[in-house]
Amino acid sequence: MKPPSKALGNVTRQANKKLRRERIFNIAKRLIAEQGLEDFTISELAEKAGVTTPTIHNLFGRKSDIIKELVSNLIEEMQSITLNPPIDPIENTKFFVNNMADTFEKDINFYRAALMSAEHLRLFDPRIPDGLFQQAQKLAAPNKKWYERGLLLGNVEPSIIKEKVHDSNRLARIDWVLGYIDLNQFRHQVMKSILLVYAADASPELHVLLIEEINKLNSL
Repeated sequence: MKPPSKALGNVTRQANKKLRRERIFNIAKRLIAEQGLEDFTISELAEKAGVTTPTIHNLFGRKSDIIKELVSNLIEEMQSITLNPPIDPIENTKFFVNNMADTFEKDINFYRAALMSAEHLRLFDPRIPDGLFQQAQKLAAPNKKWYERGLLLGNVEPSIIKEKVHDSNRLARIDWVLGYIDLNQFRHQVMKSILLVYAADASPELHVLLIEEINKLNSL
């Protein structure tokens, strides 16, 4: 039996709405990359997209909601990349940091503007329940298998490891967003900081390898 025409019409409308939303979202990304947050306005986005301002509000909400969604998508992209990371903590760190830096490198102006906007709007405020801070911190959680294999000893609480790994990434990200360091320096800064955190709870064998890797990065 064929589906009712009313149901088909609803499916078509939803599909068209999704496509329109994606198109406008990409225009927003371009405008933010070109202008930054201060000059980015909902009215200009509506004009460039050929829709009304109420339509933008209906699809996305406020300007801050657009920024939040942009950064949230970045975090989700990082989560999907790290679904099957290397088990070795050193290779895992390289894998995570290099993928993040490679993503930034695809569109430096956009990611720098979006992350700067998120900081400006305090979207990374840890006091916001289920906010960007909590999403980003989940990426920093140590792998349970590291404890099972004796690579990390558990003398330092995993929650502290997660917190300090997240801080390592956050501080370097802010330095990069503000233009204090370039992406190569970002890679080295994050890697060294994270490896130092792991060294605080590493087995003797892993500790030696971590120190070797840290010294190698420091000489670059």
